[in-house]
Amino acid sequence: MKKMVFKGLKKFTEKLIGTTHISYDDEMQGSDDEYVEVKPQKNADKDKLVIKYFILNDYADIKTIIDYVREGNAIIFANIKPLRSKDLTELKRAISKIKKTCEAIGGDIVGLEENFLLIYPDFVKVSKQDFE
Repeated sequence: MKKMVFKGLKKFTEKLIGTTHISYDDEMQGSDDEYVEVKPQKNADKDKLVIKYFILNDYADIKTIIDYVREGNAIIFANIKPLRSKDLTELKRAISKIKKTCEAIGGDIVGLEENFLLIYPDFVKVSKQDFE
């Protein structure tokens, strides 16, 4: 499961920054040119964009997601499979609430495959055509 999530994040990151030289696999061995060196920036923490991963097990789990959406500095990758298999009505209600919060701040939400959501703020642009 963990490798699948990292593969999904790798694909998303490649689309976001346009590179294929990123590896998320700690066990992967190879030459140094498979990795990108990232130098720390001197910006304040509030200016940084974070990527968060969440698993929706029930409706109450959306509270943390909504808090990050309101802060406006996070891209959220949410696994909805557990809630989908448990209660489809609650899943629809949760997605509706997240979508309304995104619309209020100008962000958006995109479904990835059947089991994942990508939630992002207004200053991030995602081409939805690339996901089809």
